[in-house]
Amino acid sequence: MFAAVYVDGVTADLSEDAPEFLSVEYSADSCYRCRACGEALVETTDGMCTDSGEVLCPDFEPPDGPGPDSDLTDGPHDPERVPLSWCNSAAVHADESEDSVTVSISVGDPRGAFTFTVRRVPDDVDSDLAGQLVMHVPYVGEICAHMPLTALHSGTYVIGSPYAARIAV
Repeated sequence: MFAAVYVDGVTADLSEDAPEFLSVEYSADSCYRCRACGEALVETTDGMCTDSGEVLCPDFEPPDGPGPDSDLTDGPHDPERVPLSWCNSAAVHADESEDSVTVSISVGDPRGAFTFTVRRVPDDVDSDLAGQLVMHVPYVGEICAHMPLTALHSGTYVIGSPYAARIAV
């Protein structure tokens, strides 16, 4: 079997002819950053601040603009979620011995992952499914699930508790 790996559309050099496992790991230092200044933000009991403890944003702009007599130059940071900060890693595992491909996506707890597997049922199996492709996906109530799932509609799930308290951002 021939396999090629592409990174941003460019073929990547491989140490083997056909790798079985590819992984991308994310190292999000912060889940939030300031929309105005771009600094990484951490949540504290007093609100959001930079790693150095700065609660005022040097690029703050009042929503209605500064008044004519205003000397207001600093204000609170405007937090926004950092894209993909929820993802620990994503991986693809092609297993010739099982005739399967598994995609793993880790969110929340980095020790596990949701897995989606497509495999071919062997041709020599005495079944109507012989030779067919079968897809295994996470589901509500799965034993030892990576994280709890709540069905939103058929084939779509909310990960974690859909009623968890949200951070006011």
